[in-house]
Amino acid sequence: MTIAIAWTRTISGCEELIFVTDSRLSGDGRTFDACPKTMTLPRDDCAIAFAGFTGHAYPMMQQLSFAIDAHAPLKRGSLELPQVKSHALKIFDAMSAQIRSSDRLSSPVETNPEAEFLFGGYSWIKKRFELWHLHYSAGDKRYKAEPAQWLCYLADINKTVIRKSKQPADKRLGLITFAGDQAGLARRKLLEKLNCGAPSQGTLDWEPFEVVRDMLRDQGHSETIGGPPQIVKVYQYMKSASLAVTWPNASTGQPHLQGRALLGYERTEKFVLDPDTLMTAAHRMREQP
Repeated sequence: MTIAIAWTRTISGCEELIFVTDSRLSGDGRTFDACPKTMTLPRDDCAIAFAGFTGHAYPMMQQLSFAIDAHAPLKRGSLELPQVKSHALKIFDAMSAQIRSSDRLSSPVETNPEAEFLFGGYSWIKKRFELWHLHYSAGDKRYKAEPAQWLCYLADINKTVIRKSKQPADKRLGLITFAGDQAGLARRKLLEKLNCGAPSQGTLDWEPFEVVRDMLRDQGHSETIGGPPQIVKVYQYMKSASLAVTWPNASTGQPHLQGRALLGYERTEKFVLDPDTLMTAAHRMREQP
């Protein structure tokens, strides 16, 4: 399973869309803490992350990437972001219909896909970020797209809350959505963090990342999450990029990209985030003996 959060961060009067997940695959009695769960796509204005059973989620995510790469209007961005989202839902529905039980006695009877996604990017028509939680509805037998909610400050109760976009608020901090079996805990921890002391009346920064970071550092965290956090950003100038994270910290750790520790001789052009100072810097390759 997973913890995944996507949100809009405001910096110097601009916005960027950030996806953060853990790096663990589990469920067969083993854990594997170097597994990519976030992905940039062949068109640079959007990105995707998954939660759930990797055997369902990763093929679906890859097939969406292949579909975008295979169709020029999708790839170059002339088809707008909601059209990409709609196409993703149709791809996921068609693939879900291919999941069947085998003839083995131990095979599960249930064939509904056990995968959910966070998908979003920058709309060149609406001039703003759009973000959705894509999840399977067993009752309707299809995938649905639920728009991200808003972190809002409400002056009458002096608290930051999560609300739907149509509900009134004194100040909107940013879009946010969650996925994974630990999503509820992350949501509670984020609100506790934002309401600790004086509630935030500004904008959303790296707080969701800090929640994921602290959950992964907690020695008592659920076995379903683990490994280093991984990050993908989408910028307002319609480019996306992954960031490396020095893990477990800048003094004793090493850069991890998409969950995997870089080898001593590897060099990356990606920026590297210090998980405590939340500052980024260019990667410096370690000297070899």
